Amino acid sequence: MAGITRVALAALAAAAIAGSAATESTTAAPVAALQDDRIYQEGVDPAPRVRLMSNLGARIIRVDLRWDLVARRRPADARNPNDGAYDWSQYDRIVVAARANRVAVLFTVWGTPGWAADPTVARSSRFPDWSRRPREAGDFGRFGAAAARRYAPRGVRLWEAWNEPNLPLFLRPQHGRSGRSWTPISPITYAAMLRAFYREVKGVDRRARVAGGVTAPSGDRCPLACPRSADARVPPVDFVRVLSRLGLRPPMDAVAHHPYPLTKPRARTSSRVAYVDLYNLDRLVRVIDRTYLRRKPIWLTEFGFATQRVPEYPFHVSRAAQARSLADSYRRLRGRDRIKMLSWFLLQDNGAWRSGLLGQGGGRKPAFQTYSLPLAPSGRTASGGVRLVGQVRPTRRATRVALQRRTPSGWRTVRRVRTAPDGAFALTVRPDSATWFRTTWRGRAASGDRVARVSRAVRVGAAT
Repeated sequence: MAGITRVALAALAAAAIAGSAATESTTAAPVAALQDDRIYQEGVDPAPRVRLMSNLGARIIRVDLRWDLVARRRPADARNPNDGAYDWSQYDRIVVAARANRVAVLFTVWGTPGWAADPTVARSSRFPDWSRRPREAGDFGRFGAAAARRYAPRGVRLWEAWNEPNLPLFLRPQHGRSGRSWTPISPITYAAMLRAFYREVKGVDRRARVAGGVTAPSGDRCPLACPRSADARVPPVDFVRVLSRLGLRPPMDAVAHHPYPLTKPRARTSSRVAYVDLYNLDRLVRVIDRTYLRRKPIWLTEFGFATQRVPEYPFHVSRAAQARSLADSYRRLRGRDRIKMLSWFLLQDNGAWRSGLLGQGGGRKPAFQTYSLPLAPSGRTASGGVRLVGQVRPTRRATRVALQRRTPSGWRTVRRVRTAPDGAFALTVRPDSATWFRTTWRGRAASGDRVARVSRAVRVGAAT
């Protein structure tokens, strides 16, 4: 696998976003992506972690490309990836591992180096130094050019400009004082940054796909956060509306958002809330379609359910509910043509974030298997059966998945179902009484390893 060509890698990235045609009983699903925040850390060998993500079924790995870590000092020639100020060594290893395991790389570029920070933005005891906005948007763009020059020839075609610029954790300031009130200025800052980044990356690689927005789900709105301050978060819908003002309107190939659920599943959401999560995602889509971004593809590039409360994401569920919610999110987003990518955050828990498929010590949660083989009920059919939908994610071609039924003597295979080329499948069951079903699959993952996966069990009531 290590000998995969540059052309093949480019095709892999393009196919990952384009998706694949569905067969009669299946519907194409958003491309499965996965992020591991440890692989870019110094001293970590990324190869086994990338291989694990490939074996789990990720077609894309989302990687934080930290501007502040690669360019700790100002380069003499910022567009030249060989400038002595740059240290790409860890990212080079990641890209090599991705090519060997046949996964595409999505680089999310963020983090202002101290030398590039706007000196008029005061340091904060609450937020990291790399959250200060760049003094010149062009510095960010020129770094994008250097990154594209280094990695486009190695097959990297997918990019995100910054991460969650509507939060002070990543971009400060968020607001500026206008008379007696505060107005959002982070979208104005970000528009200039995205424009510079897009222009420079596209100038190097016309085939690159650059996503913008990259918004966090939450924002602050009175009376939730009054009085406003420079550090109040900008709601994602407000962020998009400001980006759409005449004179801003930065180009992007896709709109990225992070729809972390903030509550249990809901059928309705008040129009007054300042957040957009999985359960009111259509609100953001409607706002997008009333702007210059109408009909743009949507990438959901961070998403997950935490199994423990953390300060940045207090909503959490049990480990069993995490697996169930993962499968349910697949059901909700399956077949939505605008949603091109769904990236789970993250592979393994850390001290600050607990939505991993693995616990902090490396043990597997139930969601580990569910990520590879989601299965969820999708309503009753006209004949009274129950439709089950799922996806075999580790495969790169049409395959067969086994449907099993639980009996007093154990699990018994009752049917084998052919999938679409992206592994998606759908089937209908009509049990005479309440019955548990699951699916299983054995085969070769994109890495070349043989793997076995078992879905979570789904209880189905008697056919009507």
